[in-house]
Amino acid sequence: MIKMFIGSSSKGEDADIEMAYEHSLRENCSEELTIEWMRQSDDPNSYWGCWQTHTWPTPFSGFRWGIAEFCNFEGRAIYTDCDMINFRDMKELWETDLQGKAIGARRGTRFGGHEFCVMVIDCAKMKDLVIPKERLMKMSETHQRYIGMFSGNPNLVHDIDPRWNVLDGENLKFEEMYQLHFTNMATQPWCPQWYTGERRGHPRQDVIDLFYEKVTEATKAGKKQYLPGTDYAKLSEYNIIGK
Repeated sequence: MIKMFIGSSSKGEDADIEMAYEHSLRENCSEELTIEWMRQSDDPNSYWGCWQTHTWPTPFSGFRWGIAEFCNFEGRAIYTDCDMINFRDMKELWETDLQGKAIGARRGTRFGGHEFCVMVIDCAKMKDLVIPKERLMKMSETHQRYIGMFSGNPNLVHDIDPRWNVLDGENLKFEEMYQLHFTNMATQPWCPQWYTGERRGHPRQDVIDLFYEKVTEATKAGKKQYLPGTDYAKLSEYNIIGK
């Protein structure tokens, strides 16, 4: 069984891409796949509840460092952001040889080091590398600390195929990608409300079109939106720049 952990928003702002991403994952996966949606919450009974998140760039950034403990430091886990479309069987990523490293991630293109938006995690090896969840959840600055500790560190991170985390297309055709990542929040077609920066059109019209196509496919397949009441039949009313 493949265990996936997906970081997403707490109020349904990413409901459309969540639905499309999950549909694409299950459509392409040849093994049983479980998904734990990691959402910010005020519920003290939730593993993801009551974390200090004020310094995180997204509502879920630091949750990835608590995954290994969630799994009792046993087995493997896959972490991804929610803003993706899958084209490939996740079994292949799940079975990646990490060569004894704690994490598998692609080499970075934006900041150097590595991109941790898609990670294969050896939970046992993380036990001595991250602080306990009870401390982690109270220290929002630990997210950047761990990014700095792992990024570019060949002793801790194995380089996975970059096609598992293709950032906004990177001039590749869809058939060349394993996963497309809508990583630039300013150009995401669904425009999450929690992002308050400047917005602009995505540089690739085919990427915008793919978003619409996959949301429509998921809706027709009966996938349910996280946020009740969202009307996906009215896609033209979305604040889509460049459509």
